[in-house]
Amino acid sequence: MQQEWKSFLTQAGAVFDGEKVLHFRYPQDEWVAVDSATFITDLSHFGLIAISGEDASDFLQNLLTNDVKEVNSQRSQLTGLCNPKGRLLAIFRLFQWNANFYLSLPHSLLEAVLKRLNMYVLRAQVSLADVSDHFCRFGLVGSQASDELKRYLGKAPMTANEVQQAPDCCILRVPGEPSRFEVVGGMNTLQKFWGELTKTVTPVGANFWELTTIRAGVATIYPETQASFIPQQVNLELREGVSFTKGCYPGQEVIARMHYRGKPSRRMFLAHISTDQQPQPGDPVYLANDEARQARGEIVAAQLAPEGGYDSLVVLQLSHLQKGDMMWNGGNGAKLTLRKLPYLLEY
Repeated sequence: MQQEWKSFLTQAGAVFDGEKVLHFRYPQDEWVAVDSATFITDLSHFGLIAISGEDASDFLQNLLTNDVKEVNSQRSQLTGLCNPKGRLLAIFRLFQWNANFYLSLPHSLLEAVLKRLNMYVLRAQVSLADVSDHFCRFGLVGSQASDELKRYLGKAPMTANEVQQAPDCCILRVPGEPSRFEVVGGMNTLQKFWGELTKTVTPVGANFWELTTIRAGVATIYPETQASFIPQQVNLELREGVSFTKGCYPGQEVIARMHYRGKPSRRMFLAHISTDQQPQPGDPVYLANDEARQARGEIVAAQLAPEGGYDSLVVLQLSHLQKGDMMWNGGNGAKLTLRKLPYLLEY
């Protein structure tokens, strides 16, 4: 995070835990905004990798799960990086801006993923760089988010994955309801943008952005869950994050075989967990009263919900869904109550 940007947010009332904004001056107001209004939040806890060079498009096309040829100045995409066994090492938001490609991902994964990508460069005319501190980023969420962008810029991306280029900033619409936008740009531009938006929009902590990502049914891979899931197990293809026609990439045979010849034995669900302790990525989920104490699922992500408890994405074994309640934190722990995902999940 740029120190000048951090100082700017601190002056605006931000309270930090490391590089992540916990909350602003009035935390109690943030819950109201998240539940019924439009809010803005800093996204500096995400890392950003720039890919440049004449072979950049082909380089990414040979590595990622989605069709990079569909990415341009007007369209971004979700995509994944897998190991040869088809298991996800990261899920990215891929976009193109000012002739470069960019991969956005949790900062906790950046170093390992950048090292992995560099293994594939070989003789390709491509350069990879951590540019997390070169740009500022924030998220805008809510029923009035589109109108707020139009008020400031004159227009806004209308559909998921649509991109709008503006002077010194890039606006990405990402999946989810209410409307969700990511804004990336230079510090001076985003300081002015933030200042204008916060005249009518409530600033909130970063966890609220992650809560809306969970509710949008979009998985995030963290260090604890690297190489744990095949893309279909976290519904990545249902969020347009997998192409089954693009050709080869690491793990493609495993992923294609599951698509054409079989079905996943595990799928990701949205669940509410009634607990006052935060479930962590990678935590096991058990079947209630299962004497064998064998894990039947795994937490993908969880965030505190406005009504209490935690909203969570969790991968569950389909064969055990009808055998009783699923529990986090032990067979007699907190019960998972499944909620409806914002897309059709067939199993």
